Amino acid sequence: MNEIQRQNYLHALGIENYMPRWQLPFAPQSIACVMPVINSEALELSSGTQVIIEQAISSVISSIASSSKIESAVAVDVLANLDIRQKPSAPINATAILQQLEEKKPTAVAPFSLSVWRPLPGFLIIDSRNTTLALPTDMLLNNILRACLIEKFNLSEEVLRWPMIENRFVSRTEADARNELQTWLAVENELRPISRLWLLGENAGKYFISADINAIESRWQKIAISGLPGQVQISALFLPSLNELLQNPSDKARLWSTLD
Repeated sequence: MNEIQRQNYLHALGIENYMPRWQLPFAPQSIACVMPVINSEALELSSGTQVIIEQAISSVISSIASSSKIESAVAVDVLANLDIRQKPSAPINATAILQQLEEKKPTAVAPFSLSVWRPLPGFLIIDSRNTTLALPTDMLLNNILRACLIEKFNLSEEVLRWPMIENRFVSRTEADARNELQTWLAVENELRPISRLWLLGENAGKYFISADINAIESRWQKIAISGLPGQVQISALFLPSLNELLQNPSDKARLWSTLD
């Protein structure tokens, strides 16, 4: 088998190099291909040509070396202008990460309840409840209304609890309480239009007004409640809670002057 044909055959099979270790029976003897004769005299170069080639090679090498030095110097200057400070790698602490996430969460508001009265049509009173004190708040409110109102009124108390739906998976932030109670007030005003509103105590005041108004500083004042759902605007009078009035009798004098 001709060597050139064998190489072509192996190349077609994708085999770059193959050296047979056995000779198959009855296989023809391999014949080496005839290599062309190279004239060595034609390849010999004159001494002058060799010198020119060597000079060209040395000049190319020197230019490459000088350019590499310049590039390295520029790189060093650029890196020198940069303030590279590697932070030491700190171990990842899962407990610290969870604590940071908990600190970023808004503070949850504890569940609370409010007392609601409708003594007259269009008159709504909301008070901050505190049943642990067990003070006669109904009697105090009855005396206040008897002094302020001429008409016969009704003092049937309703308890408004927040959150209105018990679900531990629902967020209970201050913004959630404000949004839910303001929605309740807007619906209440739509069902029974409110012409007079008293908000007694901190919980009764802070969640029915916007977040930028301080309920404590707004006491004894009448403030327009805006930003309710449905573009509703209601004016409310901020007063201390009934429990606070019973605990601080000196506030009653200011209460009478405010109501007059």
